[in-house]
Amino acid sequence: MKMKKALSLIVGTTLVTTALAGCGASKDDGKTSGSGGETPAVSKISVALGTGNLPYVTGSRDINNDKYVKKLEELSGTDLNLQLIPHENYSQNITLMFASGELPELLQTKGINTQEVAPAIDAGNLQPLDELIDKYGPNLKKYIPKESWDSARVSKDGKIYGIPQENPILNTTVTYIRQDWLDKLGLKAPKTVEEYIEVLRAFRDNDPNGNGKKDEIPFSARSKFSFGTAFFGAYDVHPKLWKLVDGQLTPNFIRPEMKDALKLHRQLYEEKLLDNEFLVMTGKDWDNKIKGTGVVGMWAHDASYPDKWENDVKASVPSAKVSVINSPVGPSGKPGGVDNINSTVSDYVWVIPKSAKNAEQIIKFLDWFYDPANKAKDDFLEFGLEGDNFTMDNGAVKYNYPKTAEETSAEFMHQSWLAFTGPKKHLTDESFIKNRPGGDKILASLAIAKTEGIKDDGLGMPVMPTLQSRPELNYDGLWLEFASKVITGKESVDKFDDFVNDWKKRGGDQLIKEATEWYNKTQK
Repeated sequence: MKMKKALSLIVGTTLVTTALAGCGASKDDGKTSGSGGETPAVSKISVALGTGNLPYVTGSRDINNDKYVKKLEELSGTDLNLQLIPHENYSQNITLMFASGELPELLQTKGINTQEVAPAIDAGNLQPLDELIDKYGPNLKKYIPKESWDSARVSKDGKIYGIPQENPILNTTVTYIRQDWLDKLGLKAPKTVEEYIEVLRAFRDNDPNGNGKKDEIPFSARSKFSFGTAFFGAYDVHPKLWKLVDGQLTPNFIRPEMKDALKLHRQLYEEKLLDNEFLVMTGKDWDNKIKGTGVVGMWAHDASYPDKWENDVKASVPSAKVSVINSPVGPSGKPGGVDNINSTVSDYVWVIPKSAKNAEQIIKFLDWFYDPANKAKDDFLEFGLEGDNFTMDNGAVKYNYPKTAEETSAEFMHQSWLAFTGPKKHLTDESFIKNRPGGDKILASLAIAKTEGIKDDGLGMPVMPTLQSRPELNYDGLWLEFASKVITGKESVDKFDDFVNDWKKRGGDQLIKEATEWYNKTQK
């Protein structure tokens, strides 16, 4: 219980703490079809992981007694003590957790090379996993590709410190639009930046939601430009990414093309085509604008579940239609994108702190997700609980595809949130996708995702020494401050060159030098 109390103290009331699941807790008696590998002896594991802002999770009164969690425990032979980390300020909460010195036995991170986790490697606070994987993780070793193990988010200096989640979709973020608004106004899906601006103006001026009020928000994003980088992508200057320029690995936010991108964002903000609250927008408030009140015309998010988005918006606006469209094409005429073309490592990487005494059991638990002989496990993760989410018909699964926002959130619970690692069959099984309501919409979204996405020459780069000591040199430091002032009209974009010179003097030149050395050593 010591770890649990520490987590509560670290993040105060923002951290959802849940009761420790006792050894004698009753198990849900829902059953999945088929049989699989042997169920191991019960292993107790404390786990800290993010809520993902998933309504099913955030709305749970006791996540450790949830029926899906109980089934996962039953099938895997574990007794999990899940500690929820709020989606808001996720990285800051991880930092505070490490600072406290009180850690769970299994921790979900965004990678071992992130600013909040990298110092823990150097301090020896995380366990190297190579020998443990060799002894207790045969499936992890066999099915996780070498590219994932070699990722800087997973390994450092030839040692493995993390177990990655699988990423079958390399470009995961696409542009969403209210198709019913386009239809009502007689508009076609925009393609170029100029066409996008005209559509957004029409959303602002022509009352597409039909309530007689000028309350539409044409385009919305979250703080730090989260899910709001499509127009930067059009100019090939996504602010988080790096590009090799004249032999130097350079952050996009200091490249000359950024100046035009900032001018455009100033225009979008000034004309109220871009949500004027986006700079302080939390995920919860953003969700509410799109889903709760249904006043947003365009946004960006995961390519794999447009059906979920449509169901969520329909919950408040029954007539709503949501489509995925190609992201804006900029001056180059080439496809842009909202985000970078990623690696085979998905959003999260699991690490085991040195303080954990049961690393062997943890590796066995994670290895279980890749067990090819365990059909019961596969059926549960893909289809959920028999009787609740599916029935059996002559030995075949008859899946109850979700029809409401609540059902969709529950589906995401067993398919993604509880799938700590392992293959994501719900994203790769084309027949499963096609047969669901909105399946054609999902396949169309995934097809669009394959046509766009931004190349990041710094993909997999660890946190450079200069960035560790001068975090303000990152995109969410000095640049974000400058960009926010330009976009809101408090600073002229003509000061861009001055900003770049100042950034370089503060350590940016040294950061570029270190990044270039890393690139030349590892990427050539």
